[in-house]
Amino acid sequence: MNLIYTILIFILTISIIVTFHEFGHYIAARLCGVKVLEFSVGFGKRLFGKKVGGDKTDYKICILPLGGYVKMLDEREGKVEDFEKDRSFNNQSLLKRSIIVFSGPLFNFILAVFFYFLIFVSGYSGFQPSVGLLINNSVGENIGIQEGDIIHSVNSRNVKTWSDATLQTIKFASEKKNINLEVLRNNVVIKLKEVEHEKINFESKNIFENLGILNFVSNSVTIGHIEEGSAAEIYGLLVADKILAINGVNVRNWIEIVNFIKESPGIKLSLYILRNGNNLTINVIPEKLINSGFEAGRLGIGPLIDNDLISKNTIKVQYGFFDCIKLSVYKTYDFTLLTFNFIFRLIKGEASSNSISGPVGIASYASDSFSSGYTSFLSLLAMLSISIGILNLLPIPMLDGGHLMYYLIEFVMRRPIPDKVQLMFQQLGMSFLILLSIFALYNDLLRIM
Repeated sequence: MNLIYTILIFILTISIIVTFHEFGHYIAARLCGVKVLEFSVGFGKRLFGKKVGGDKTDYKICILPLGGYVKMLDEREGKVEDFEKDRSFNNQSLLKRSIIVFSGPLFNFILAVFFYFLIFVSGYSGFQPSVGLLINNSVGENIGIQEGDIIHSVNSRNVKTWSDATLQTIKFASEKKNINLEVLRNNVVIKLKEVEHEKINFESKNIFENLGILNFVSNSVTIGHIEEGSAAEIYGLLVADKILAINGVNVRNWIEIVNFIKESPGIKLSLYILRNGNNLTINVIPEKLINSGFEAGRLGIGPLIDNDLISKNTIKVQYGFFDCIKLSVYKTYDFTLLTFNFIFRLIKGEASSNSISGPVGIASYASDSFSSGYTSFLSLLAMLSISIGILNLLPIPMLDGGHLMYYLIEFVMRRPIPDKVQLMFQQLGMSFLILLSIFALYNDLLRIM
């Protein structure tokens, strides 16, 4: 049942984003006077639909729901009557063809703005960016941050939640800009020392944790979750076990526990725990995992967080109508810039290709976010819509960006690229996309194995 649920959410996610992308092409084609023959949601055999309007455009649903397409009148794809030649796509001016092609990705960005607007206008919850723990001799300690400080701004951009602070820090660091944090301490805004952008680890799941700046979650030493079939379950650890020491060394927070486990792949650890008022020792051997080429230990446990503490640190963020519009545009811009920066770093070899996800990864994220609530799902839809918009703008044959590249060459050379050359590029583009899809799927399988 979980697999069916995940597949259905994946289909819903892709259908929303791709259909709106194709709707962009459709609207632009109609505005430019091009005859639209078909607007299809899905591929393959036609299930049902209706031909509407003077052009008898076939609006239809097809059997394969992964995407869709817009079919326009085009002399390269079939015979066109003389009286309709001026309405065929191939006979439009270079500007009109460019507008029609560009409108698909453009509508992806518009859709992302809309999703973010829905999140902002309805309000969203998040953890207050309050420092719960500071690691000794860390970057955080060196810049002057203190436990109890609330992160107020990143490079003069105000932040409300940990996720806001994280996104802004990653964005500015990816632009090779140093990070200037301001914190709220005793209701006074204090500017901290600058953090060099080189110290931001993009491969880390929590960049502030990597700087030694931790939120309230890390204060726990009690197990709150054990994964089924994990090493923790095999060796007899239980939820509510309180880990007091590892190999005779006292532990004070969850980060110290995690570090012990990570640094001990396949090595026996003696956990001194408190269970139901009784002290006992349990020996465990963390399983070995390969992470970015390095071995790391893993037990499959998560911390127990007191519900009162969660409530205390959770805030509701809401804005006025016009602020929501402005923030939605800013958020879309920030994530777009972040994605482009990641692509450039990937090309230069500065980013790990392990971050690339395929359909399995997207399906998993979509299912999890849908279960977490509508704001999480809308946020994922916005990010995926931006990603698809950017992907389609890349100068790769078969994609919108490839066609725009052809049009740019046509503009410079004052003549279209020969069909044979375009066909060769199309085959290269198709080969690249197939290899990219296989690689993304390989990454997905590595994550779940």
